[in-house]
Amino acid sequence: MGANSLTIHDFHAYLHKERNYSLLTCNAYLTDLIQYEIFVKSDQEQLLPDSKLVRQWIRSLSLQKISAKSIHRKVSSVRSFAKYLFLKGAIAEAISIEVQLPKVKKRIPNFVKVSEMHSLLDELESAVIDYDSALAFGIITTFYHTGIRRSELIGLNHASISLINGEMKVLGKGRKERIIPFGKELRRQLNSFCKIKADFNVNSEIFFCKFDGDKLSEKWLYNLVKKSLNKTHLGKRSPHILRHTFATHLLQNGADINAIKELLGHSSLGATQIYTHNDIGQLKKVYKNTHPFSD
Repeated sequence: MGANSLTIHDFHAYLHKERNYSLLTCNAYLTDLIQYEIFVKSDQEQLLPDSKLVRQWIRSLSLQKISAKSIHRKVSSVRSFAKYLFLKGAIAEAISIEVQLPKVKKRIPNFVKVSEMHSLLDELESAVIDYDSALAFGIITTFYHTGIRRSELIGLNHASISLINGEMKVLGKGRKERIIPFGKELRRQLNSFCKIKADFNVNSEIFFCKFDGDKLSEKWLYNLVKKSLNKTHLGKRSPHILRHTFATHLLQNGADINAIKELLGHSSLGATQIYTHNDIGQLKKVYKNTHPFSD
């Protein structure tokens, strides 16, 4: 790394264009690597990631009260950059970064309750009077019915969606394609959106687009979802909350964890297992139906 910071920006372009990572994720990687470079403060032309230096960096981050989760991500960024250097032939041998990371506390993912989700969708649907309101409703509905990522929704085009078959083809992380099935309700809503799009002469192969046909930005999409979720009980509101909601509701209704993994496009089952939790409502139901002294 070192003075040759152009390599870091090449890595940023690689993640975005070749690995299909969202700009938000790419920017996080870039920020982590720049912070690591500043910490090292080397005068060498090219300083490679090194286990000893990364351990020192971890200690420094811990003293700054950086969360364990953030430290994990930062070290992951450095490791990914090291793999990239080897992959692109910048170094002759792969670098192994062996460090002990702080434990991350497991948190139950936030999600919208079924009743609140139904109320929200009903309210958004009743508010559809023009293209912008139809776009907002279509986006929130699609997030909830499919669990796709923000970048995946932005990348949808008309060829990606088969309303006849009830299937959606998305391009996920690492440019991995997957097909997500959807039911009659979303099929009806997407069909209505297409008609409104045609009525307002919005001509674009991009399925969810601006009124002028241009692609949506990630920031605009984030703000839309945050505003739409304002009336729920949640403190944190983002597109990822709807992804959590999709997965949690499937699991609560008996879906197999491996099937949820495939629908979400997770590369490992470990990433999906955060959804194997029970909300307090379910726990009360189990208690009432099973404990001999429950009311």
